Amino acid sequence: MTTILAPGEGRMFSIGGDRVTVKGVADVHGVGFALIDYRAAPGIPGPPLHVHDAIDEGWYLLEGQLDVHVGDERRRVSAGSFLLVPRGVPHTFANGGDGWARWIGVLSPGSALGMLEGLGSLIPEDGPPDELAIGELFARYGTTALGPPLS
Repeated sequence: MTTILAPGEGRMFSIGGDRVTVKGVADVHGVGFALIDYRAAPGIPGPPLHVHDAIDEGWYLLEGQLDVHVGDERRRVSAGSFLLVPRGVPHTFANGGDGWARWIGVLSPGSALGMLEGLGSLIPEDGPPDELAIGELFARYGTTALGPPLS
C-alpha cells in the first residue's frame, strides 16, 4: 500500500510523556519495517536497559539530545547523530536535556511496532506503569529487560 503523509500526519499515540507518530509500516510475513517519528519529553526516564532477540532498530536524531547506552558504550548524542541497534545488543535511552528530543526511528520487522503500541497502553502519562504487563508484553516480542533505565 502506498502512503503519502504531510507534516504532522500519521497515527499518533503516547508512551508515558513521550509522543509517537507512525509514518508507515511495510511488513509482510514478518519482513519489512515500521517508520516512526518519536518525541521524548525531557526529564522522563526512558525504558529499562533491554535487548531484543529479533528486532533491529535505527534512530536518526533530528532535534535535542539523548543519553544512550548501546552495547558497552554510554554517551550523549545530539541532532544529526545516527544509532544502529541490531538485535542482541542491550540498549536504552533517556532525554537528559532541557527540551524535547525528536528522532526518526526504523523498527524491523514492522510488527515490532505492536510492542511500542502496547507500551503506550501500559505506561500512563500520570501514574505508575504496569510492570507485570510490561514484562508479559516484552516476552511476546522476544525482549528481555536487563536493568534499570538511565538516571
